[in-house]
Amino acid sequence: MADPALLAHVLRRMTFGPGPGAVEALGDTDPSALIDTLLDAPPLDVDDPELGTNDDYDVLIRWWLQVLARPDAGLHERMVWFWHGHLTSSLAKVEPALMLRQHRLFREHALGNARALFQAVTTDAAMLAWLDGNGSEAANPNENYAREVMELFALGHGNFSEADVRAGAYLFAGWYIDGDNSNAVVLDPENGPTETRELLGATVSSSSEAIDAICDHEAFAPHLAGKVYEHFVGTPPDDAVLGELAGVLRDSGLEIAPLVAAVVHRPEFLTSRANRPRTALEFFLAARSFLETDLDHYVLDQLGQVPFQPPNVAGWPGSARWVSAGATFAKVQLAVDNSGDTVATDTDDPVGDLLGKAALYDVSAQTRRALDQAAGAIDSRRDRATLLHALVVASPEFSIS
Repeated sequence: MADPALLAHVLRRMTFGPGPGAVEALGDTDPSALIDTLLDAPPLDVDDPELGTNDDYDVLIRWWLQVLARPDAGLHERMVWFWHGHLTSSLAKVEPALMLRQHRLFREHALGNARALFQAVTTDAAMLAWLDGNGSEAANPNENYAREVMELFALGHGNFSEADVRAGAYLFAGWYIDGDNSNAVVLDPENGPTETRELLGATVSSSSEAIDAICDHEAFAPHLAGKVYEHFVGTPPDDAVLGELAGVLRDSGLEIAPLVAAVVHRPEFLTSRANRPRTALEFFLAARSFLETDLDHYVLDQLGQVPFQPPNVAGWPGSARWVSAGATFAKVQLAVDNSGDTVATDTDDPVGDLLGKAALYDVSAQTRRALDQAAGAIDSRRDRATLLHALVVASPEFSIS
């Protein structure tokens, strides 16, 4: 069999797996072959949730969690999640039906063309509501989207001026959500731009041309390439790697799939193992799969990462937050509360069985010793299974990707 820890790493980073038995099912599959298989996998066939009740907010969240938990949720679903956390909107300000419409937009463009995605999201109803573009008038335009699309979404700090923000706000004005017409997004020419503006060195006359100027800016490809790299590798790229990946994105005409392929085919993708915490969502899905139970999404609220509810326009902060003291207490509580009905194992090595079930093949000697001691202290198979499942979920290794 190929190195199971390496196969598990690929599945953790490119999908939301691995679930129990997924690594073993790969047999002697080479990691590079697994990467290619995941790159070539089609998107999930997903039915929309049924909205229209007072519980729409929870319905939408529970629906996507069910999709994310599917064993066949692969790279495409991973990129839908990436864009949701990068081009943010939130139920805190946007109604569920519009968030679902934006979600469909991300599903359509997840591995497509970045320019087409940015064009579409600029006049997306959820984004207009989230960043106050709905009803913005050229005579006195709202600057929120113009600032955030350049600062956070597309270019990064230091790559635009306040004059560019003002010009962008003028060019993005005039769009509104028509509540009397199925929330269609409509351009009102009387309140939209009627003159040209200089934006990022280009002479621009419309929101579409403004997005083209942003996508054509020299900082766009490096900014996006760096975000994608960090999502999969766990750390920012150095300047040489960033330049190479930005070139891949530019040379492809801003196609996202070749960029992702270039990132995951880099040698450091395979060697950068256990170098970042699992995010709250990743932990939740892993625990759900390992404990084989349908966890309530309230746990994600405690951990600070509920789908469709990013805390602000910058999305969810990463790194140490996911292994803070508060997060650890919430994880332990989840483990204790949901381990009672787990399947008992009657083999000679219950600890090894459960570590394999969790796809944890490289635990520390200290973790293994603690699990062995716990297993040896309890005679009841039922009680032993409950305790060991809880301890595996609470282990340091379970919180690392």
